[in-house]
Amino acid sequence: MAFYVPITVARSDGQLEVVLKGIKELNQPTRAQFDDTPDSTGMVDCYRRLAFDDPKSVDWRRKIGGMLKNYFGLDSNKQFILQDLPEHYILWEHVKYRVDKLTEGKREKGKHAAGIYERQDAYLYGHPQGRKKRYRSPADFFHHVLFLVAESKDWRDCSCKICSPDGDEEVVEVVPKVEASIRRDTKPKVVIDVPRVNPTYQAPPLPSKSREQLMDASPKSRYLYRPGELVWFNKGNAWGLAVIGRRGLINDRARYLVQPLSHSIQHLPPQVKNKQEDIRPWLAWSVPSVTIPALQNLTFENVPWDRVVCGEYGQGDPQVDGSILAAKTIDSSYSLFDRVENAIIAPNEVQYSGMFLGAEKIWVGEPVRLNIPGIDDIAVLIIDRIIERTSTSPPGSMVEFVGDVYKYVEMPNQYRSRAEWPTPQELPKRMVADIQFRNEVSDNAGKRIWHEWRLLEPAARRGLSDIKGRWYETSTLLPVLRGLDQYKEDLFQGLAPDSSIWMNSRGLSSMVGGQRKKNRRDTLGASVPADFKVSRGLDGNPADDLFPDTPTPQQTLLQLHHKYSDHTEMDEFMNL
Repeated sequence: MAFYVPITVARSDGQLEVVLKGIKELNQPTRAQFDDTPDSTGMVDCYRRLAFDDPKSVDWRRKIGGMLKNYFGLDSNKQFILQDLPEHYILWEHVKYRVDKLTEGKREKGKHAAGIYERQDAYLYGHPQGRKKRYRSPADFFHHVLFLVAESKDWRDCSCKICSPDGDEEVVEVVPKVEASIRRDTKPKVVIDVPRVNPTYQAPPLPSKSREQLMDASPKSRYLYRPGELVWFNKGNAWGLAVIGRRGLINDRARYLVQPLSHSIQHLPPQVKNKQEDIRPWLAWSVPSVTIPALQNLTFENVPWDRVVCGEYGQGDPQVDGSILAAKTIDSSYSLFDRVENAIIAPNEVQYSGMFLGAEKIWVGEPVRLNIPGIDDIAVLIIDRIIERTSTSPPGSMVEFVGDVYKYVEMPNQYRSRAEWPTPQELPKRMVADIQFRNEVSDNAGKRIWHEWRLLEPAARRGLSDIKGRWYETSTLLPVLRGLDQYKEDLFQGLAPDSSIWMNSRGLSSMVGGQRKKNRRDTLGASVPADFKVSRGLDGNPADDLFPDTPTPQQTLLQLHHKYSDHTEMDEFMNL
Protein backbone atom coordinates (compact mmCIF):
# COMPACT_ATOMS: atom_id res chain seq x y z
CA MET A 1 0.00 0.00 0.00
CA ALA A 2 1.43 3.38 -0.98
CA PHE A 3 2.07 6.11 1.60
CA TYR A 4 1.83 9.75 0.57
CA VAL A 5 3.07 12.99 2.07
CA PRO A 6 0.26 15.56 1.75
CA ILE A 7 0.97 18.96 0.22
CA THR A 8 -1.32 21.91 0.89
CA VAL A 9 -1.72 24.75 -1.60
CA ALA A 10 -2.55 27.57 0.81
CA ARG A 11 -3.64 30.15 -1.77
CA SER A 12 -6.47 29.85 -4.26
CA ASP A 13 -8.16 32.07 -6.81
CA GLY A 14 -11.02 29.62 -7.32
CA GLN A 15 -14.52 31.06 -7.63
CA LEU A 16 -17.91 29.40 -7.20
CA GLU A 17 -19.62 32.29 -8.99
CA VAL A 18 -18.49 34.75 -11.65
CA VAL A 19 -19.99 37.63 -13.60
CA LEU A 20 -19.74 37.34 -17.38
CA LYS A 21 -20.91 40.29 -19.47
CA GLY A 22 -22.80 41.63 -16.50
CA ILE A 23 -24.61 38.36 -15.72
CA LYS A 24 -23.82 36.34 -12.58
CA GLU A 25 -23.65 32.61 -13.05
CA LEU A 26 -22.42 29.54 -11.19
CA ASN A 27 -18.93 28.43 -12.10
CA GLN A 28 -19.88 24.85 -12.92
CA PRO A 29 -21.74 22.88 -15.62
CA THR A 30 -25.16 24.30 -16.46
CA ARG A 31 -28.38 23.03 -14.93
CA ALA A 32 -29.29 21.41 -18.26
CA GLN A 33 -26.01 19.47 -18.18
CA PHE A 34 -27.00 17.89 -14.84
CA ASP A 35 -30.03 16.23 -16.43
CA ASP A 36 -29.45 12.46 -16.55
CA THR A 37 -32.79 11.67 -18.19
CA PRO A 38 -32.29 9.26 -21.12
CA ASP A 39 -33.20 10.57 -24.57
CA SER A 40 -35.40 8.72 -27.08
CA THR A 41 -32.57 6.32 -27.91
CA GLY A 42 -31.84 5.54 -24.27
CA MET A 43 -28.71 7.69 -24.22
CA VAL A 44 -27.71 9.62 -21.10
CA ASP A 45 -25.38 12.60 -21.54
CA CYS A 46 -24.74 14.56 -18.35
CA TYR A 47 -22.25 15.95 -15.82
CA ARG A 48 -21.86 14.84 -12.23
CA ARG A 49 -19.66 16.06 -9.40
CA LEU A 50 -16.81 13.79 -8.33
CA ALA A 51 -16.51 13.01 -4.64
CA PHE A 52 -13.31 13.79 -2.77
CA ASP A 53 -12.42 10.09 -2.56
CA ASP A 54 -13.45 9.19 -6.09
CA PRO A 55 -10.56 7.34 -7.82
CA LYS A 56 -10.34 10.04 -10.49
CA SER A 57 -10.15 12.79 -7.86
CA VAL A 58 -7.43 10.91 -6.01
CA ASP A 59 -5.60 10.35 -9.29
CA TRP A 60 -5.64 14.09 -10.09
CA ARG A 61 -4.24 14.98 -6.68
CA ARG A 62 -1.65 12.22 -6.78
CA LYS A 63 -0.42 13.25 -10.24
CA ILE A 64 -0.14 16.92 -9.29
CA GLY A 65 1.73 15.90 -6.14
CA GLY A 66 4.15 13.90 -8.28
CA MET A 67 4.65 16.86 -10.62
CA LEU A 68 5.41 19.15 -7.67
CA LYS A 69 7.87 16.56 -6.39
CA ASN A 70 9.73 16.50 -9.72
CA TYR A 71 9.52 20.25 -10.23
CA PHE A 72 10.96 21.18 -6.82
CA GLY A 73 13.27 18.18 -6.46
CA LEU A 74 11.59 16.90 -3.26
CA ASP A 75 12.65 13.73 -1.45
CA SER A 76 12.91 11.06 -4.15
CA ASN A 77 12.17 8.31 -1.64
CA LYS A 78 8.71 9.66 -0.83
CA GLN A 79 5.47 10.01 -2.74
CA PHE A 80 3.44 13.22 -2.54
CA ILE A 81 -0.23 14.07 -2.99
CA LEU A 82 -2.29 17.26 -2.80
CA GLN A 83 -4.13 17.31 0.51
CA ASP A 84 -7.02 18.84 -1.43
CA LEU A 85 -7.55 20.81 -4.60
CA PRO A 86 -7.23 24.59 -4.13
CA GLU A 87 -10.33 26.10 -2.52
CA HIS A 88 -13.41 26.31 -4.78
CA TYR A 89 -11.79 24.24 -7.55
CA ILE A 90 -14.15 21.30 -8.13
CA LEU A 91 -13.89 18.23 -10.34
CA TRP A 92 -16.86 17.32 -12.52
CA GLU A 93 -17.19 14.30 -14.76
CA HIS A 94 -18.86 14.24 -18.17
CA VAL A 95 -20.41 10.84 -18.77
CA LYS A 96 -22.26 9.47 -21.77
CA TYR A 97 -23.79 6.00 -21.84
CA ARG A 98 -26.79 3.92 -22.84
CA VAL A 99 -29.08 2.90 -20.01
CA ASP A 100 -29.37 -0.66 -21.28
CA LYS A 101 -25.59 -1.04 -21.36
CA LEU A 102 -25.32 0.35 -17.85
CA THR A 103 -27.88 -2.19 -16.70
CA GLU A 104 -26.22 -5.09 -18.46
CA GLY A 105 -22.74 -3.95 -17.41
CA LYS A 106 -21.33 -5.13 -20.71
CA ARG A 107 -18.28 -3.88 -22.55
CA GLU A 108 -18.49 -3.62 -26.31
CA LYS A 109 -15.46 -4.18 -28.42
CA GLY A 110 -14.04 -1.07 -30.03
CA LYS A 111 -15.77 1.27 -27.58
CA HIS A 112 -14.22 3.85 -25.29
CA ALA A 113 -11.76 2.61 -22.68
CA ALA A 114 -14.30 3.56 -20.01
CA GLY A 115 -16.17 0.34 -20.85
CA ILE A 116 -19.93 0.79 -20.66
CA TYR A 117 -19.42 4.52 -20.95
CA GLU A 118 -19.01 6.04 -24.40
CA ARG A 119 -17.57 9.09 -22.67
CA GLN A 120 -16.16 9.57 -19.19
CA ASP A 121 -13.96 12.66 -18.92
CA ALA A 122 -13.06 14.71 -15.83
CA TYR A 123 -12.93 18.53 -15.92
CA LEU A 124 -11.80 20.94 -13.21
CA TYR A 125 -14.00 24.01 -12.74
CA GLY A 126 -13.28 27.07 -10.61
CA HIS A 127 -11.06 29.38 -12.67
CA PRO A 128 -12.07 33.05 -12.22
CA GLN A 129 -12.78 33.36 -15.95
CA GLY A 130 -15.82 31.15 -15.66
CA ARG A 131 -17.20 27.72 -16.48
CA LYS A 132 -16.00 27.73 -20.09
CA LYS A 133 -12.41 27.98 -18.83
CA ARG A 134 -12.02 24.57 -17.31
CA TYR A 135 -8.95 22.37 -16.97
CA ARG A 136 -8.94 19.07 -18.84
CA SER A 137 -6.04 17.25 -17.17
CA PRO A 138 -3.72 17.39 -14.13
CA ALA A 139 -0.88 18.47 -16.44
CA ASP A 140 -3.05 21.30 -17.73
CA PHE A 141 -3.82 22.53 -14.19
CA PHE A 142 -0.28 22.02 -12.89
CA HIS A 143 1.01 25.27 -14.42
CA HIS A 144 -1.73 27.17 -12.60
CA VAL A 145 -0.79 25.42 -9.35
CA LEU A 146 2.74 26.76 -9.80
CA PHE A 147 1.26 30.25 -10.10
CA LEU A 148 -0.77 29.76 -6.92
CA VAL A 149 2.28 28.76 -4.87
CA ALA A 150 4.35 31.66 -6.23
CA GLU A 151 4.39 35.17 -4.78
CA SER A 152 2.85 36.91 -7.78
CA LYS A 153 -0.90 37.47 -7.92
CA ASP A 154 -0.86 38.87 -11.44
CA TRP A 155 -2.53 36.43 -13.86
CA ARG A 156 -0.13 37.62 -16.57
CA ASP A 157 2.61 35.79 -14.68
CA CYS A 158 0.78 32.46 -15.02
CA SER A 159 1.77 30.22 -17.95
CA CYS A 160 -1.31 28.00 -17.98
CA LYS A 161 -3.38 28.00 -21.18
CA ILE A 162 -6.27 29.84 -19.55
CA CYS A 163 -4.30 32.69 -18.00
CA SER A 164 -2.17 33.03 -21.16
CA PRO A 165 -4.96 33.14 -23.77
CA ASP A 166 -5.06 33.94 -27.47
CA GLY A 167 -6.50 37.37 -26.72
CA ASP A 168 -10.19 36.72 -27.41
CA GLU A 169 -11.26 36.05 -23.82
CA GLU A 170 -14.35 37.42 -22.14
CA VAL A 171 -13.91 40.17 -19.55
CA VAL A 172 -14.72 38.71 -16.15
CA GLU A 173 -15.69 40.49 -12.94
CA VAL A 174 -14.74 38.38 -9.93
CA VAL A 175 -17.50 37.88 -7.36
CA PRO A 176 -16.46 37.69 -3.69
CA LYS A 177 -16.00 34.12 -2.56
CA VAL A 178 -19.01 32.37 -1.05
CA GLU A 179 -19.21 29.13 0.86
CA ALA A 180 -19.75 25.97 -1.16
CA SER A 181 -23.30 24.68 -0.96
CA ILE A 182 -22.19 21.05 -1.22
CA ARG A 183 -20.15 19.71 1.71
CA ARG A 184 -16.85 18.07 0.88
CA ASP A 185 -15.79 14.83 2.48
CA THR A 186 -12.75 15.26 4.67
CA LYS A 187 -11.15 11.82 4.68
CA PRO A 188 -9.49 10.54 1.53
CA LYS A 189 -9.11 6.82 1.02
CA VAL A 190 -5.41 7.21 0.28
CA VAL A 191 -3.57 5.94 3.36
CA ILE A 192 -1.17 8.46 4.87
CA ASP A 193 0.67 7.41 8.02
CA VAL A 194 3.74 9.66 7.81
CA PRO A 195 3.93 12.93 9.77
CA ARG A 196 1.66 15.49 8.13
CA VAL A 197 3.60 18.41 6.75
CA ASN A 198 2.54 21.62 5.12
CA PRO A 199 5.67 22.76 3.26
CA THR A 200 5.72 26.33 2.04
CA TYR A 201 6.70 26.34 -1.63
CA GLN A 202 8.10 29.33 -3.47
CA ALA A 203 7.87 28.72 -7.19
CA PRO A 204 10.21 30.80 -9.33
CA PRO A 205 8.48 33.78 -10.93
CA LEU A 206 7.40 32.94 -14.44
CA PRO A 207 9.20 35.36 -16.76
CA SER A 208 7.23 37.46 -19.18
CA LYS A 209 7.96 36.48 -22.75
CA SER A 210 9.98 38.92 -24.79
CA ARG A 211 8.65 40.30 -28.09
CA GLU A 212 10.98 38.07 -30.08
CA GLN A 213 9.95 35.03 -28.07
CA LEU A 214 6.27 35.79 -28.58
CA MET A 215 6.78 36.07 -32.34
CA ASP A 216 8.57 32.72 -32.51
CA ALA A 217 5.75 31.18 -30.45
CA SER A 218 3.02 32.43 -32.78
CA PRO A 219 1.63 30.13 -35.50
CA LYS A 220 1.14 33.29 -37.57
CA SER A 221 4.85 34.08 -37.69
CA ARG A 222 6.30 34.24 -41.20
CA TYR A 223 9.71 33.05 -40.07
CA LEU A 224 10.99 29.50 -40.24
CA TYR A 225 14.57 30.33 -39.21
CA ARG A 226 15.96 32.42 -36.35
CA PRO A 227 18.94 34.77 -36.01
CA GLY A 228 22.06 32.90 -34.95
CA GLU A 229 20.99 29.55 -36.38
CA LEU A 230 23.27 27.40 -38.52
CA VAL A 231 21.68 26.58 -41.90
CA TRP A 232 22.36 25.33 -45.40
CA PHE A 233 21.94 27.96 -48.11
CA ASN A 234 21.69 27.79 -51.89
CA LYS A 235 24.81 29.25 -53.49
CA GLY A 236 23.45 28.78 -57.00
CA ASN A 237 25.56 25.85 -58.16
CA ALA A 238 25.79 24.11 -54.78
CA TRP A 239 24.70 24.36 -51.16
CA GLY A 240 26.89 25.87 -48.46
CA LEU A 241 26.81 26.46 -44.72
CA ALA A 242 25.99 29.79 -43.14
CA VAL A 243 24.65 31.50 -40.04
CA ILE A 244 21.49 33.60 -40.01
CA GLY A 245 22.53 37.15 -39.13
CA ARG A 246 19.17 38.88 -39.28
CA ARG A 247 15.69 38.46 -40.69
CA GLY A 248 12.97 40.71 -42.03
CA LEU A 249 9.88 40.86 -44.22
CA ILE A 250 9.51 41.97 -47.82
CA ASN A 251 6.03 41.89 -49.34
CA ASP A 252 4.96 39.95 -46.24
CA ARG A 253 7.46 37.19 -47.02
CA ALA A 254 10.45 36.27 -44.88
CA ARG A 255 13.95 37.08 -46.01
CA TYR A 256 17.28 36.51 -44.31
CA LEU A 257 20.80 37.88 -44.27
CA VAL A 258 23.14 34.87 -44.09
CA GLN A 259 26.85 34.91 -43.38
CA PRO A 260 28.69 32.00 -45.08
CA LEU A 261 31.04 30.04 -42.83
CA SER A 262 34.68 29.82 -43.80
CA HIS A 263 38.18 29.32 -42.48
CA SER A 264 39.82 32.08 -40.44
CA ILE A 265 42.03 33.52 -43.20
CA GLN A 266 39.37 34.90 -45.51
CA HIS A 267 35.59 35.32 -45.27
CA LEU A 268 32.94 35.57 -47.92
CA PRO A 269 30.51 38.52 -47.98
CA PRO A 270 27.00 38.03 -46.53
CA GLN A 271 24.12 37.17 -48.84
CA VAL A 272 20.45 38.13 -48.81
CA LYS A 273 17.99 35.28 -49.30
CA ASN A 274 14.48 36.40 -50.19
CA LYS A 275 13.09 32.85 -50.41
CA GLN A 276 12.87 30.47 -47.48
CA GLU A 277 13.13 27.66 -50.04
CA ASP A 278 16.77 28.69 -50.55
CA ILE A 279 17.58 27.73 -46.96
CA ARG A 280 17.48 24.39 -45.13
CA PRO A 281 17.85 23.59 -41.40
CA TRP A 282 21.28 22.21 -40.51
CA LEU A 283 19.68 18.99 -39.27
CA ALA A 284 17.80 18.42 -42.54
CA TRP A 285 20.92 17.04 -44.22
CA SER A 286 23.94 15.06 -43.10
CA VAL A 287 27.28 16.81 -43.15
CA PRO A 288 29.63 15.72 -45.96
CA SER A 289 33.28 14.76 -45.57
CA VAL A 290 35.99 17.39 -45.90
CA THR A 291 37.69 17.75 -49.28
CA ILE A 292 41.18 17.57 -47.75
CA PRO A 293 41.53 14.14 -46.09
CA ALA A 294 44.25 15.33 -43.71
CA LEU A 295 41.71 17.53 -41.92
CA GLN A 296 39.20 14.75 -41.29
CA ASN A 297 39.98 14.22 -37.59
CA LEU A 298 40.83 17.82 -36.69
CA THR A 299 38.65 20.48 -35.11
CA PHE A 300 38.27 23.96 -36.56
CA GLU A 301 40.36 25.56 -33.79
CA ASN A 302 43.25 23.08 -34.21
CA VAL A 303 43.71 23.59 -37.96
CA PRO A 304 46.63 25.84 -39.07
CA TRP A 305 44.54 27.52 -41.75
CA ASP A 306 47.41 29.60 -43.11
CA ARG A 307 49.28 26.40 -44.00
CA VAL A 308 46.14 24.74 -45.34
CA VAL A 309 45.43 27.65 -47.65
CA CYS A 310 49.02 27.44 -48.93
CA GLY A 311 48.44 23.79 -49.89
CA GLU A 312 50.68 22.12 -47.28
CA TYR A 313 47.89 19.73 -46.25
CA GLY A 314 46.96 18.66 -49.75
CA GLN A 315 44.60 19.66 -52.50
CA GLY A 316 40.97 20.54 -51.83
CA ASP A 317 38.74 23.47 -51.00
CA PRO A 318 39.83 25.14 -47.73
CA GLN A 319 36.77 27.39 -47.71
CA VAL A 320 34.38 24.43 -47.88
CA ASP A 321 36.37 22.48 -45.31
CA GLY A 322 36.44 25.49 -43.00
CA SER A 323 32.66 25.71 -43.14
CA ILE A 324 32.26 21.97 -42.45
CA LEU A 325 34.59 21.94 -39.44
CA ALA A 326 33.07 25.17 -38.11
CA ALA A 327 29.59 23.66 -38.41
CA LYS A 328 30.67 20.61 -36.42
CA THR A 329 32.00 22.86 -33.65
CA ILE A 330 28.75 24.82 -33.58
CA ASP A 331 26.71 21.60 -33.52
CA SER A 332 28.58 20.38 -30.43
CA SER A 333 28.30 23.67 -28.50
CA TYR A 334 25.66 25.54 -26.56
CA SER A 335 25.14 28.91 -24.89
CA LEU A 336 22.30 30.39 -22.85
CA PHE A 337 20.68 33.83 -22.89
CA ASP A 338 18.02 35.93 -21.14
CA ARG A 339 18.69 34.96 -17.56
CA VAL A 340 15.57 34.76 -15.38
CA GLU A 341 16.22 37.22 -12.58
CA ASN A 342 14.98 36.72 -9.02
CA ALA A 343 14.22 33.04 -9.62
CA ILE A 344 14.15 31.03 -6.40
CA ILE A 345 16.76 28.38 -7.10
CA ALA A 346 19.65 26.52 -5.55
CA PRO A 347 22.94 28.42 -5.04
CA ASN A 348 24.58 26.81 -8.06
CA GLU A 349 21.59 27.09 -10.42
CA VAL A 350 20.55 29.70 -12.98
CA GLN A 351 17.39 29.72 -15.10
CA TYR A 352 17.24 31.07 -18.65
CA SER A 353 14.48 31.90 -21.11
CA GLY A 354 16.35 30.55 -24.12
CA MET A 355 19.48 28.94 -25.44
CA PHE A 356 21.41 28.18 -28.59
CA LEU A 357 21.57 24.40 -28.63
CA GLY A 358 23.91 23.27 -31.37
CA ALA A 359 22.69 24.75 -34.64
CA GLU A 360 19.35 25.99 -33.33
CA LYS A 361 17.77 28.63 -31.11
CA ILE A 362 15.13 27.40 -28.68
CA TRP A 363 12.86 29.10 -26.16
CA VAL A 364 11.10 28.20 -22.93
CA GLY A 365 7.47 27.43 -23.73
CA GLU A 366 8.06 25.64 -27.01
CA PRO A 367 8.46 21.96 -27.99
CA VAL A 368 11.75 20.26 -28.76
CA ARG A 369 12.16 16.85 -30.37
CA LEU A 370 13.01 14.22 -27.80
CA ASN A 371 15.20 11.14 -27.96
CA ILE A 372 13.74 8.16 -26.07
CA PRO A 373 16.26 5.28 -26.06
CA GLY A 374 14.88 2.07 -27.53
CA ILE A 375 11.68 3.71 -28.77
CA ASP A 376 11.12 4.98 -32.30
CA ASP A 377 7.98 6.93 -31.43
CA ILE A 378 7.91 10.65 -32.18
CA ALA A 379 7.99 12.56 -28.89
CA VAL A 380 8.48 16.15 -27.80
CA LEU A 381 9.20 17.91 -24.55
CA ILE A 382 7.41 21.23 -24.04
CA ILE A 383 10.00 23.28 -22.17
CA ASP A 384 8.79 24.81 -18.92
CA ARG A 385 12.23 25.64 -17.49
CA ILE A 386 15.85 25.67 -18.66
CA ILE A 387 18.18 25.24 -15.69
CA GLU A 388 21.97 25.40 -15.70
CA ARG A 389 23.89 23.91 -12.79
CA THR A 390 27.53 24.87 -12.48
CA SER A 391 30.41 23.51 -10.44
CA THR A 392 33.81 25.01 -9.67
CA SER A 393 35.77 21.91 -8.69
CA PRO A 394 36.11 20.68 -11.30
CA PRO A 395 34.69 23.50 -13.43
CA GLY A 396 31.62 22.31 -15.28
CA SER A 397 28.14 23.08 -16.56
CA MET A 398 25.09 20.84 -16.73
CA VAL A 399 21.81 21.88 -18.38
CA GLU A 400 18.47 20.37 -17.46
CA PHE A 401 15.12 20.83 -19.20
CA VAL A 402 11.89 20.55 -17.21
CA GLY A 403 8.56 20.11 -18.98
CA ASP A 404 5.80 17.78 -20.12
CA VAL A 405 6.59 14.96 -22.57
CA TYR A 406 4.07 14.22 -25.33
CA LYS A 407 3.94 11.32 -27.77
CA TYR A 408 2.62 11.63 -31.33
CA VAL A 409 -0.27 9.23 -31.98
CA GLU A 410 -2.27 8.21 -35.05
CA MET A 411 -5.58 6.40 -34.61
CA PRO A 412 -8.95 5.91 -36.29
CA ASN A 413 -10.99 9.11 -36.31
CA GLN A 414 -13.79 8.73 -33.75
CA TYR A 415 -15.48 12.07 -34.49
CA ARG A 416 -18.53 12.39 -36.73
CA SER A 417 -17.85 15.99 -37.78
CA ARG A 418 -15.25 18.74 -37.37
CA ALA A 419 -17.54 20.48 -34.92
CA GLU A 420 -16.72 17.71 -32.42
CA TRP A 421 -12.97 18.08 -32.76
CA PRO A 422 -11.35 19.08 -29.45
CA THR A 423 -8.85 21.90 -29.17
CA PRO A 424 -5.94 20.87 -26.92
CA GLN A 425 -5.63 23.62 -24.32
CA GLU A 426 -2.39 22.33 -22.80
CA LEU A 427 -0.30 22.52 -25.98
CA PRO A 428 1.57 25.54 -27.38
CA LYS A 429 -0.35 27.43 -30.06
CA ARG A 430 1.98 26.30 -32.85
CA MET A 431 1.39 22.64 -32.01
CA VAL A 432 -2.38 23.17 -31.81
CA ALA A 433 -2.46 24.87 -35.22
CA ASP A 434 -0.26 22.14 -36.73
CA ILE A 435 -2.32 19.20 -35.47
CA GLN A 436 -5.50 20.96 -36.63
CA PHE A 437 -3.98 21.38 -40.09
CA ARG A 438 -2.93 17.74 -40.32
CA ASN A 439 -6.36 16.47 -39.25
CA GLU A 440 -7.97 18.71 -41.87
CA VAL A 441 -5.65 17.28 -44.54
CA SER A 442 -6.67 13.76 -43.56
CA ASP A 443 -10.36 14.67 -43.44
CA ASN A 444 -10.26 16.45 -46.82
CA ALA A 445 -8.89 13.29 -48.43
CA GLY A 446 -11.56 11.12 -46.82
CA LYS A 447 -9.08 9.32 -44.58
CA ARG A 448 -10.47 8.34 -41.19
CA ILE A 449 -7.14 8.96 -39.47
CA TRP A 450 -6.88 11.15 -36.38
CA HIS A 451 -3.63 12.82 -35.29
CA GLU A 452 -2.98 13.98 -31.74
CA TRP A 453 -0.31 14.53 -29.09
CA ARG A 454 -0.80 12.38 -25.98
CA LEU A 455 0.71 13.20 -22.60
CA LEU A 456 3.40 10.65 -21.80
CA GLU A 457 5.17 12.11 -18.76
CA PRO A 458 4.30 15.33 -16.90
CA ALA A 459 6.97 17.54 -15.30
CA ALA A 460 9.75 15.42 -16.78
CA ARG A 461 13.44 16.26 -16.49
CA ARG A 462 15.84 15.74 -19.39
CA GLY A 463 19.46 16.55 -20.19
CA LEU A 464 21.24 17.85 -23.28
CA SER A 465 21.79 14.39 -24.73
CA ASP A 466 18.03 13.77 -24.74
CA ILE A 467 17.21 16.67 -27.07
CA LYS A 468 17.23 15.98 -30.81
CA GLY A 469 16.53 19.56 -31.86
CA ARG A 470 13.79 22.04 -32.65
CA TRP A 471 10.28 20.88 -33.56
CA TYR A 472 8.92 22.29 -36.85
CA GLU A 473 5.38 22.48 -38.20
CA THR A 474 4.45 20.22 -41.11
CA SER A 475 2.94 23.09 -43.11
CA THR A 476 6.08 25.26 -42.92
CA LEU A 477 8.98 22.83 -43.16
CA LEU A 478 7.77 20.09 -45.51
CA PRO A 479 7.20 22.41 -48.50
CA VAL A 480 10.90 23.26 -48.17
CA LEU A 481 12.21 19.74 -47.61
CA ARG A 482 9.87 17.83 -49.93
CA GLY A 483 9.53 20.44 -52.64
CA LEU A 484 6.29 22.32 -53.22
CA ASP A 485 4.96 19.98 -55.94
CA GLN A 486 5.55 16.80 -53.94
CA TYR A 487 4.17 18.48 -50.83
CA LYS A 488 0.93 19.39 -52.62
CA GLU A 489 0.62 15.84 -53.96
CA ASP A 490 1.06 14.48 -50.43
CA LEU A 491 -1.71 16.75 -49.15
CA PHE A 492 -4.01 15.60 -51.95
CA GLN A 493 -3.40 12.02 -50.83
CA GLY A 494 -4.20 13.00 -47.23
CA LEU A 495 -0.59 12.63 -46.09
CA ALA A 496 0.71 15.17 -43.57
CA PRO A 497 3.18 13.30 -41.34
CA ASP A 498 5.21 14.92 -38.61
CA SER A 499 8.20 16.75 -40.04
CA SER A 500 10.46 15.05 -37.49
CA ILE A 501 10.86 11.98 -39.68
CA TRP A 502 12.82 14.06 -42.20
CA MET A 503 15.19 15.53 -39.62
CA ASN A 504 18.46 14.32 -38.13
CA SER A 505 19.34 14.47 -34.45
CA ARG A 506 21.66 17.01 -32.92
CA GLY A 507 25.20 15.84 -32.32
CA LEU A 508 25.39 13.05 -34.93
CA SER A 509 28.20 14.85 -36.77
CA SER A 510 29.99 16.21 -33.71
CA MET A 511 33.36 14.96 -32.58
CA VAL A 512 32.93 15.99 -28.93
CA GLY A 513 30.13 16.37 -26.42
CA GLY A 514 28.30 19.56 -25.49
CA GLN A 515 30.74 22.44 -25.03
CA ARG A 516 29.56 25.45 -22.97
CA LYS A 517 30.26 28.75 -24.75
CA LYS A 518 29.96 32.27 -23.38
CA ASN A 519 27.50 33.41 -26.05
CA ARG A 520 26.63 32.84 -29.71
CA ARG A 521 29.41 35.11 -30.96
CA ASP A 522 31.94 33.11 -28.96
CA THR A 523 30.52 29.90 -30.47
CA LEU A 524 30.93 31.14 -34.05
CA GLY A 525 34.51 32.19 -33.41
CA ALA A 526 36.78 32.83 -36.38
CA SER A 527 34.44 31.11 -38.86
CA VAL A 528 32.72 34.48 -39.45
CA PRO A 529 34.10 38.03 -39.79
CA ALA A 530 35.18 39.75 -36.59
CA ASP A 531 32.46 42.40 -36.95
CA PHE A 532 29.65 39.92 -37.56
CA LYS A 533 26.67 40.40 -35.21
CA VAL A 534 23.69 38.18 -34.53
CA SER A 535 20.54 40.28 -34.36
CA ARG A 536 18.33 40.09 -31.30
CA GLY A 537 15.37 40.99 -33.49
CA LEU A 538 12.52 42.69 -31.68
CA ASP A 539 14.48 42.47 -28.42
CA GLY A 540 17.51 44.38 -29.72
CA ASN A 541 18.66 47.47 -31.56
CA PRO A 542 16.55 48.09 -34.71
CA ALA A 543 19.71 49.17 -36.52
CA ASP A 544 20.99 45.59 -36.26
CA ASP A 545 18.04 44.43 -38.40
CA LEU A 546 18.78 46.63 -41.42
CA PHE A 547 19.60 44.83 -44.66
CA PRO A 548 22.31 46.10 -47.03
CA ASP A 549 19.62 47.20 -49.50
CA THR A 550 17.63 49.08 -46.84
CA PRO A 551 18.25 52.83 -47.11
CA THR A 552 19.19 54.68 -43.95
CA PRO A 553 17.06 57.68 -42.86
CA GLN A 554 19.77 60.00 -44.22
CA GLN A 555 19.74 58.23 -47.59
CA THR A 556 15.95 58.42 -47.72
CA LEU A 557 16.01 62.18 -47.14
CA LEU A 558 18.72 62.59 -49.78
CA GLN A 559 16.65 60.65 -52.31
CA LEU A 560 13.63 62.79 -51.52
CA HIS A 561 15.74 65.92 -51.86
CA HIS A 562 16.76 64.90 -55.37
CA LYS A 563 13.18 63.96 -56.24
CA TYR A 564 11.81 67.25 -55.01
CA SER A 565 14.64 69.47 -56.32
CA ASP A 566 12.19 72.22 -57.18
CA HIS A 567 11.73 74.45 -54.13
CA THR A 568 7.95 74.55 -54.53
CA GLU A 569 7.66 70.77 -54.57
CA MET A 570 10.12 70.51 -51.69
CA ASP A 571 8.04 72.94 -49.63
CA GLU A 572 4.94 70.86 -50.32
CA PHE A 573 6.78 67.74 -49.22
CA MET A 574 7.96 69.36 -45.99
CA ASN A 575 4.40 70.48 -45.27
CA LEU A 576 3.34 66.87 -45.53
